[in-house]
Amino acid sequence: MVNVYDLHFKKEILPLFDYLYNEHSRDILAQVLTEMPGSVEDIYLRQDILKALLQHDHLYVPISYSKVEFNQVYSYIEEKRTRGRDLTGVSLQVYLLFSSSARNKESGGLYQFFYFFYKINQLYFSRLKIDVFPSPFREGLTNIRRMLSELQVEKYYAIARDRGLSLPETARLAELLQEKMNEGEMDRFWKDFFTFEAWYSISKGIRVPGLNFPSFDNDALIISEFYHPLLKYPVRNTLEVKSPVTLITGPNMSGKSTLLKSIGLCVYLAHLGLAVPAKKCVLPFFDVISVAINLNDDMQHGYSHFMTEIQTLKRVVVQARERRRCFAIFDELFRGTNIDDALAISEMTIKGLTAYQGSFFFISTHLHRLEEVTRMDGIHACCIGCDLEGGRPIFTYKLKPGWSDLKLGQVIFRQEGLDELLSAP
Repeated sequence: MVNVYDLHFKKEILPLFDYLYNEHSRDILAQVLTEMPGSVEDIYLRQDILKALLQHDHLYVPISYSKVEFNQVYSYIEEKRTRGRDLTGVSLQVYLLFSSSARNKESGGLYQFFYFFYKINQLYFSRLKIDVFPSPFREGLTNIRRMLSELQVEKYYAIARDRGLSLPETARLAELLQEKMNEGEMDRFWKDFFTFEAWYSISKGIRVPGLNFPSFDNDALIISEFYHPLLKYPVRNTLEVKSPVTLITGPNMSGKSTLLKSIGLCVYLAHLGLAVPAKKCVLPFFDVISVAINLNDDMQHGYSHFMTEIQTLKRVVVQARERRRCFAIFDELFRGTNIDDALAISEMTIKGLTAYQGSFFFISTHLHRLEEVTRMDGIHACCIGCDLEGGRPIFTYKLKPGWSDLKLGQVIFRQEGLDELLSAP
């Protein structure tokens, strides 16, 4: 079970890995970043693909093809596919000889085709060390190389550029491309090319901000100097926990939700086989990942905010009882009910979750009376620092051990002058 809607992954995180110039590669990118590998071995296989790409410095120079260039070539090939032609050999040459418009269109399309293929070969494939890639990714690269070689892209690009293609050359190359399409080789090339570009784009999203690959170990959850990649000037934090339950406290606006999103994002990216925004990350392989931060009423199912919280928690607990290893985040759990109910069921929840060794549950709370439960085994307490200077809050956004009972509601209320505005005239 994976519930990461509250990470806003598609809208906010996926674009950080998108350096693509065509929608076909972008579709593969979205597929890779939404399909969770089923095992640690599959995760490491994905890491190996990305690590192999990152070995090639030439891939990351600020030069690429344009969207217009790709669209022209792809449209030319698709038009040939839909149009088709029974003419071959001498008959095709005769047809092109007596139809200047067809000849000019074909030679222009071939020039764009060979220019584009020559360019991507120089940008990507001519210096690629295929043997460092894992199979089956290596097979796709081999197919690409074979196509580029059989088409002799360097030779015919040079001819088209320097003197232009002769009539026999135009006819022969047009016929060759038609054969490649009829035999399905062109479709295989595009599929392998789009797949390569999607993974290359992910590797660039890793290289540019300097993300690091995690490792998997069942004994603990360790994330060093992690941060949220959307923050311009992020504060980095370190977390090391072995207890099933971690309680996080801190006043409003101290950064609890952002901290929880950062932790959840590291765990989710790690399970996708990607690098993470942290200096170091060691974590178990989780069967269940659930991030509940911005829960609202579920009007479709007729659930109030509180009932949505209950259902989210229930789904995780059911999985945990089935001996699945769970990672779950609950931000301000049970804020949808009154404080007495929230306190009672929060204490019951926290105590109950401590039974699931090997799973990790992160719960942020404003219920200061829960501090007593932190004395139990299986519970780790930490807080986000905030100082008061001259009656004004100074947020540090730094995570530290312990419990925060700092209450800023009245401080901020007075700071904004509401006590005076609401006083009797």
